[in-house]
Amino acid sequence: MIYTIKNDKTEVKINSLGAEVRSVVHNGKQRAWQNETGEWAGCAILLFPFAGFNRLVYDGVDFGVQKHGFCRNEEFELVRAEGDNITFVLKANERTKAVYPYDFEFFVKYAIIDNGYEVCYTIVNRDSRTIPFACGGHESFALDKEVCDCYLEFQKDEKLDALVHDNGGFLTGDIKKYGEGKILQLEKDFTDNSATVILGGINSRRAVLRDKKTDEKIVEISFDGFDNLLLWHPHGSKMLCIEPWQCLPSYAGEVKEFKDREGVINLSKGCEITFTRTITY
Repeated sequence: MIYTIKNDKTEVKINSLGAEVRSVVHNGKQRAWQNETGEWAGCAILLFPFAGFNRLVYDGVDFGVQKHGFCRNEEFELVRAEGDNITFVLKANERTKAVYPYDFEFFVKYAIIDNGYEVCYTIVNRDSRTIPFACGGHESFALDKEVCDCYLEFQKDEKLDALVHDNGGFLTGDIKKYGEGKILQLEKDFTDNSATVILGGINSRRAVLRDKKTDEKIVEISFDGFDNLLLWHPHGSKMLCIEPWQCLPSYAGEVKEFKDREGVINLSKGCEITFTRTITY
């Protein structure tokens, strides 16, 4: 079911399937990818309890390789809707336990803010043991121009070394250098073959996508609690996905306990934790 939250400037539509934002109209203009090329059917999928291609091992049991978690295939339950904000929850079930053997509640709240919206993830441990997890965002941003006509401005100086992945989505250990500083120029070939640019361990917690000619802000995102930022641009599209992740993909051939992976959060029994991101135009 599609739900709508709005104010006088911004309207956000969310599908209860995946609790995924499907449309963002701000000042009368569509800001979210609407699948014009057909290459990607998503718009802003939620990544939980892991992000990227991962080889999943829990307590010595190998659950195989999965990608981006299971949220996009799960119907979320509506908790409350109050005009300019809405909250959904996903609870552990037989399908989720087939790849993630823990009892949890994953709350997602969307709220309209000035010139955009915020998304809050709250993870509650309902299991009898510590649960490992990592979250991620996968928002798409529609562009009026080619991606090479834009640049990304970081909050802080960064060493812009991208982690290279193979055709299967796993890290290879290689690095592709994009320079240093606050500015990442998005040249035409920066995502050859629709590859993902994986910037691991960044210092910034805010980034702005800008027009190269005018320096005008296209979108600004904040992502406290997320150490990695990924960029993806489907070939031939006028869009860019800007994706804050807590964990990274597995390395090719790596078999390691998920709880010991960098960026994974281990949440104690009976505890909960919240992460908030904002998107403004």
